[in-house]
Amino acid sequence: MGLDYIIRGGTLVTASESFPADIGVADGKIAAIGGDLARGEREIDASGKLVVPGAVDVHTHFQHYVEYIGSTNADDWESGTRAAAVGGTTTIVNFAFQEKGKSLRGAVEHELENAERQAHIDYGIHVTPTDLSVQGVLDELPVLADEGFASVKIFTAVALYALNDHDVLRVLRAARDAGLLVNVHAEDDALIGCLTDQLLSAGETGVENLPRARPPATEAIATHRAAAYAHALETPIYFVHLSSREALDEVRRARSEGAEVYVETRPVYLYLDNEKYSLPNREGNKYVCLPPLRSKENQDALWDGIRNGEINTYATDHAPWMAAQKTDPARPFPQIPAGVANVQTSMGMLFAEGVTKGRISVNQFVAVSSTNPAKLFGMWPRKGTLAVGADADIVLIDPQLEVEISAEAAESKADYEPYDGFRCVGWPVLTMSRGDVIAENGEFRGKPGRGELLRRARYQPL
Repeated sequence: MGLDYIIRGGTLVTASESFPADIGVADGKIAAIGGDLARGEREIDASGKLVVPGAVDVHTHFQHYVEYIGSTNADDWESGTRAAAVGGTTTIVNFAFQEKGKSLRGAVEHELENAERQAHIDYGIHVTPTDLSVQGVLDELPVLADEGFASVKIFTAVALYALNDHDVLRVLRAARDAGLLVNVHAEDDALIGCLTDQLLSAGETGVENLPRARPPATEAIATHRAAAYAHALETPIYFVHLSSREALDEVRRARSEGAEVYVETRPVYLYLDNEKYSLPNREGNKYVCLPPLRSKENQDALWDGIRNGEINTYATDHAPWMAAQKTDPARPFPQIPAGVANVQTSMGMLFAEGVTKGRISVNQFVAVSSTNPAKLFGMWPRKGTLAVGADADIVLIDPQLEVEISAEAAESKADYEPYDGFRCVGWPVLTMSRGDVIAENGEFRGKPGRGELLRRARYQPL
């Protein structure tokens, strides 16, 4: 068998083991793993490097239009997947938001139209119902799942997207019957509204008030309620971007009672804290995300959750905006666009802040960034591992490389870098997607449209 590439001399890392071996790649797949592979057409020297499966980021918002802002966010599918590739991510799952009065299928088709022309890496779609008054909308879920769109997301807060409790239960029941995993953005809309009105009435409009309007209690209340609903209906549930110790405590409670609950966290909660909202000259606006940044104590609780296996996945919620949109002085804190750029820096920062600093093992790094999301969202074993027959989505990490994150190196169209000046030890230096080297030493080599749609299977329990 002829090999297109041999990656020689590296240490292979999966979610369960690490060992020295070479990898042979042919026709976009991992064709051989061993210590004495025949020569390939091209060889890559991985001496001193870790060889890991490419990251599977199951939470991105590329080219997402937000009505109250009146525009899409900064990154389209082209720039978003380009940034992801340079950072070591080889698969993403984006969200298709139902428009009011329209079908779920229309939302999926809109996303695919953009992705097919622009995506550099492989991609899937989560279906996001926002208007259950549309006749037969939930009947679309099993049909779309059979076509490979096998996950759904709901919001319990955030204007335009939030479902009331009755509709949350309808989605949970329909998802259970269709065999789908339900993503949940968990914040308590009623309490957030009350606290926000109270602050605005007192003239407290600055971004420093955002954590007061959305404290950890708002996340914990919604997490408790959604988990209890899901348990009663026997529906598996997946909490996106969990940010607080209180919410994690509610997950522990639900699991102890027998609920099937999975948890994701995101980069901003691990590397930034709510002191950012005290920066002068509206600089703190640039760090607005939902839920907001938390205290250092919550940050520590999340690292503990990853280390002990309570937090299953790590995904970016990549949704950046331009600085002028974030810092517009006419916008009080509830109207500041939420989201920052993460996909280019997420893998490197998790390695540097997690593995290099001894917070998590290198195998845990692979588990949360690649293997677990691939399993939960129906991509395993094609994605998320280094094994013969899997797609050759392979990343080389130099564990000794020192990097300073800078706006100048960013591929995102956003005009500021939230981690500008962070210094890291250990960084991705090569990204291979289905056997093609599409990024090396920070230089991008891909082309729009080479990414393929992943028609995903139903989730696999961890």
